[in-house]
Amino acid sequence: MRQILHVIGAVQGVGYRPFVLKKATEYGIGGYVKNLGASVEILAIGIKADVLSFVEVLRNEAPEGAIVLDVKCECIDDKVDTDSNNGSSFEIIESSKVDFQDLPIFLPDIGICDECLKEMLDTRDRRYRYPLISCASCGPRISILNRLPYDRETTTMDEFKMCPKCDREYHYGRRTYAQTISCHDCGPQMLFEYFSGTKIIYKEKDSAVNDAAKLLLDNKVIGLKGISGYQLIGRPIDLVAKKIRNIKGREKKPFAVMFSDIESIREYCFCNNEEEKLLKSSPRPIVLLEKKKDLDYGVCKDSRYIGAFLPSSGIHRLLTDAVGPLIVTSANISDEPIEISDDSFRTKFLDENKAEGMLYHKRKINVPQDDSVAFVTKISDDTFKTSYIRRSRGYVPLPVLLHKIGESKFSVLALGGDLKNTFSFGKHERIIPSPYIGDLKDYSTLINQKEIYKRFSEMYSFTPDLVVCDMHPLYQSRRIAEDVVKEKNIPLLEVQHHHAHILSVMAEKSLDSCIGIAFDGTGYGTDGNIWGGEILYCNRDSFERKGHLSYVKLCGGDIAPKNARQVKECYEYALSKEVPNIVKAALDNNIGTYLTSSVGRLFDAISSLLDIKHENSFEGECATSLEKYAWDYLSLNIVDNNVPKLDINIDICEGQYIINQIKLFDDILKLKVSQIYSTKVISLAFHYFLADCILKVCELIRKEIGETKVCLSGGVFANRLLLQNAIKKLSDNGFEVYTNEIVPAGDAGISLGQAYYGLLHDV
Repeated sequence: MRQILHVIGAVQGVGYRPFVLKKATEYGIGGYVKNLGASVEILAIGIKADVLSFVEVLRNEAPEGAIVLDVKCECIDDKVDTDSNNGSSFEIIESSKVDFQDLPIFLPDIGICDECLKEMLDTRDRRYRYPLISCASCGPRISILNRLPYDRETTTMDEFKMCPKCDREYHYGRRTYAQTISCHDCGPQMLFEYFSGTKIIYKEKDSAVNDAAKLLLDNKVIGLKGISGYQLIGRPIDLVAKKIRNIKGREKKPFAVMFSDIESIREYCFCNNEEEKLLKSSPRPIVLLEKKKDLDYGVCKDSRYIGAFLPSSGIHRLLTDAVGPLIVTSANISDEPIEISDDSFRTKFLDENKAEGMLYHKRKINVPQDDSVAFVTKISDDTFKTSYIRRSRGYVPLPVLLHKIGESKFSVLALGGDLKNTFSFGKHERIIPSPYIGDLKDYSTLINQKEIYKRFSEMYSFTPDLVVCDMHPLYQSRRIAEDVVKEKNIPLLEVQHHHAHILSVMAEKSLDSCIGIAFDGTGYGTDGNIWGGEILYCNRDSFERKGHLSYVKLCGGDIAPKNARQVKECYEYALSKEVPNIVKAALDNNIGTYLTSSVGRLFDAISSLLDIKHENSFEGECATSLEKYAWDYLSLNIVDNNVPKLDINIDICEGQYIINQIKLFDDILKLKVSQIYSTKVISLAFHYFLADCILKVCELIRKEIGETKVCLSGGVFANRLLLQNAIKKLSDNGFEVYTNEIVPAGDAGISLGQAYYGLLHDV
């Protein structure tokens, strides 16, 4: 029997061809296996029963790191062969030209595997203390790719000639066809440059690693070239944290901390089984864990959480073993892109005495990626939800797979928003979101966005037939979209910001319709006002605004999101008009004012009203502080009947359900003035109020139109207390609840929703 098989999925760069060779040998199959870029092609020759068993194995088994989506079979000869494979051997043959009919599925960078870690720490192994150790199941992938298919000569490893020992291993054993194979005798090596007085010292290999560790132990800050970009690293103590904050211009935002192993993490953090599984997963994301023991205050500031993660490469493990936990943060000035160039890092950080050394290697990085950030929310004793704040290294460019969408003819480019920008490619039933790029208000980030888009377009041979963007008229992402449309003479579609948020969940879950709850800080609405507390009914590519928070007039323009005290004063103005003269004058005369329904600004107002925090030095600072106060009360294990229940006031205006947020603000003000309840209790009551509101409006809409599916999205749902309560209340009352579990609920996820809109619109 002869069959041609096409294995579709992320099967490049994980030793899939050697895996197929091994299985073919076990089953007595002749033929070949080769890469097609978007898939693997296999010719299987043998006895019919053996071939069918071989196919079944490929459907159900795969090497570590591979993702098999489908195995398609085409029978060439159904003849029952009695002499096995007729003497035909099975071999790995040269890759074919990539078929870009669909978007190829390619692997992200993969964190160091247990086998490589064991070898690196084994004094008897020839790769003992080799910091860039990798194999067919781990190491850099997308960050070093020049073009598809993924072979050594199509990556930046092409510059490094294999030594005889590596060459032998490349053809036999655990590293068969491992394109990043290297060792102490070949491949990239660690190099260290640092100042000793006015003199620069150069070290190589293990001496480089040892000297870097000594500087770190001496409380110095150095730059480290990681898998996907440069990082600034140093011990997690106040002195070092202050240095790094001065370098980055990052005053208060918490730093992530890398620990050597899970036992070290448990010393400082509470960590359940789901969180441990996420920490140890191949992407090695930063996971926000509840503090058990404080690090120095300057590291995490007032945060309830430590952003903890495990080493993603050998060099990270060697340094954390030698020094202990380390602050590991992207090497950039705040809001600028992460550095990937040796020369650029040297000029900006080492030569200007910002960093006190640079530990690097000569392997080039093509695609810059920040570390991914995630958290786990416990919904019930046996139900957990994983959510992402940033989806980048370790996850990009894995696709979102769509089902039941219909046959879309267009290739769709979605440009996202301006904050936390990402873009997405959509084609047929597949959407590939880009890595996290950042805020496009920064010119260097804007340039970086264009460079990453160009690289992805070339890598995927992607040419859009349709462009989708946010409807905000002043967004930079919209201008980029308009430039592409003008250059290629193709259609442009615009999507309302909060509709895109809900569509991102619908894309992940392949939903046709839902009630959408979109809570965030800001988004341009169809009425020209600033939305942010939206209740939508979404049906494929259309939506109806079913309700929202009542509008409040704010002043201060773009500065309002930073100044929580002034936001609070605008709420007080709406109540009594008794506010400071400068705010009153602006609101009376409509100077720099706008109407908003934003839940993000409501959090700011309540935070300032309760004297918790009056300023956002980074996005969401007031909201996370308000959440922390609520959690602090819950940690006292006092029964919930001590928490006052705030009244829900919903008006109906032109068929929409309007939640009266000024009445809510007034009720909280009265609770504060009464001094009956503590600030922590009132903070918790506020969170319960929002969850109750979500349930109430969903019940009203279900009664009206019969919809039972609810999607929650928007940056506010990074608040796990609100997320937990909203999901539980909705589920307990008969709703099917969906949240973002592949892309962030915040603005970094909206390009996925936009791409889904474009594909739906085309059907």
